[in-house]
Amino acid sequence: MTASTQQIQTVLQPQLQQSLPGFQQRAACTQLQPWVQLYWSLRIPADSGEVPSHALYPDGGSNLTIEFTAGQLPQAWLQYAPKLTHSQFRAGQQLLSVRFQPTGAFQLLGISPAELTAPQLDLQLANIAGLTQLLDLLADQSDVAAQLNAIECWLLGLAEAIISGQQLVLHSLQLLQQPAADLQHLYQQLPKSRRQYERRFKLETGLSPAQLQLMLKVRLARFILSQNPAAELASVAQQAGFYDQAHLHLHFYRLTGQTPGQYKKRKMSQISKAGR
Repeated sequence: MTASTQQIQTVLQPQLQQSLPGFQQRAACTQLQPWVQLYWSLRIPADSGEVPSHALYPDGGSNLTIEFTAGQLPQAWLQYAPKLTHSQFRAGQQLLSVRFQPTGAFQLLGISPAELTAPQLDLQLANIAGLTQLLDLLADQSDVAAQLNAIECWLLGLAEAIISGQQLVLHSLQLLQQPAADLQHLYQQLPKSRRQYERRFKLETGLSPAQLQLMLKVRLARFILSQNPAAELASVAQQAGFYDQAHLHLHFYRLTGQTPGQYKKRKMSQISKAGR
């Protein structure tokens, strides 16, 4: 157990365990501790009467919470609150929750903080790998320990995908530097969905593959013109991997604020002045 997990348990246990019957928590396994602080579960008896609300203090983390309702598929949502909130539990409520380290949820689930436009995000709308199968499995389990084990196995799979995703992004970066790189061919070869790949790519680079590819093509066109300002723009477009000169013109201007012709003219002027 890490020091941060121990600290959180020290803070939460007296507050919740003493006042809420059926509250349990446990540390994440060692492999997941870079992303996960702890798990907690809550099963409040139906005859508990009024249940007090509890203050939840922000510490940069977020929660994936699963709620069980008899006869229905469990619901899963992600909550991220950078300020003090209050949670109101109720009699008969059954919850399982993953408390993440800061940024842990966004890394494991492949979700951008910008997607959290409401206090909680329904994760079934986020198309996260394996989530539907996990919820089906949890619905058939009644033992809390078995449910937590299922959640942990699912998270371990996501952690493995992060490592393979990082390797995939690195490979993609090498591929995209080739002028003839075909994004559609790359997408067809992916071991995961295109949306998952693009999320991982953007988390790693801040850009989509298409955006980065265009930036690299424009950079190559600038390099070609810098080395040979007299080159025909149609030839530069072809060498840099653009469809044609018009395609080069469009994206060159968008990214540099000048046309390829203006850039070419400036480079030729610099050479002329240097030769005097």
